[in-house]
Amino acid sequence: MNERGDELWSQINALSNQAIRSCALGILTTDALAQQILREWKARRKGDELPSQGLLRRIALRICSRALCEAWRSPQHEVRNAAYENLRRYLERSLRSTGYAHSLQQDTHAIEDVLHQALEELYLSINRNPQAGPADPASFLKWAQTIVIRQAHAYVQKRDRDSCLSIENQQELYNEIPSDEQHHDPQRQIERQELHQTLKDAILSLRNRNYQQVLLYTYFVDMDESEMASHLHVPVQEIYMWRYRALRALRKKPEIMQLLQIWRE
Repeated sequence: MNERGDELWSQINALSNQAIRSCALGILTTDALAQQILREWKARRKGDELPSQGLLRRIALRICSRALCEAWRSPQHEVRNAAYENLRRYLERSLRSTGYAHSLQQDTHAIEDVLHQALEELYLSINRNPQAGPADPASFLKWAQTIVIRQAHAYVQKRDRDSCLSIENQQELYNEIPSDEQHHDPQRQIERQELHQTLKDAILSLRNRNYQQVLLYTYFVDMDESEMASHLHVPVQEIYMWRYRALRALRKKPEIMQLLQIWRE
């Protein structure tokens, strides 16, 4: 090789090593991957221009994706185990770089649970159909990423829905504890119940679940900011921000703001 060729080979080797650590440990060797990258690049190159780092990385990932898909479909137990070990590592890193990462990190075991669900889906899929997966094995990694993102979305949606239901149950619990004034004044109790329902409906009309939770806890459960932050596993600043934005959204309904003031009196 000439000097340019040596530099290119060194670059390809470094990329191959990174790609294998990322998603093909025990499935491909660095030298085998580097040779394949070089062959695929030569097959598509035009002129004497050297390939960009980005192009070589894409070629490397496509080759690793094909090899990983083949290992995942393999009937050999050891080969398939190697595929799952690589998938777990790759999907965890992918999950931590998505928009769901911050939300999932609020729960101690959330990322582990989402990964488990994604890997279980992959396991059941290949058991049902030995040729499961994308038609083009080179897109296997992207296909697997889609599964883990879908599982993350489902996890967050379910958690938020369950949390909202839990809050509503707490509202009812607190609503069932009458004050002395309510106990001695049935009419006053009826008015408070009607006001409670009106405010709850207004708060739950907000699209953002976080805004709903903060206002429900503030007005019906009487939690302070530190208690809410601890319960929701977020910094106190998030509580202040959510409450500010929630109240700003409700300011479009002056009658609701007035009722909130009455409720706190």
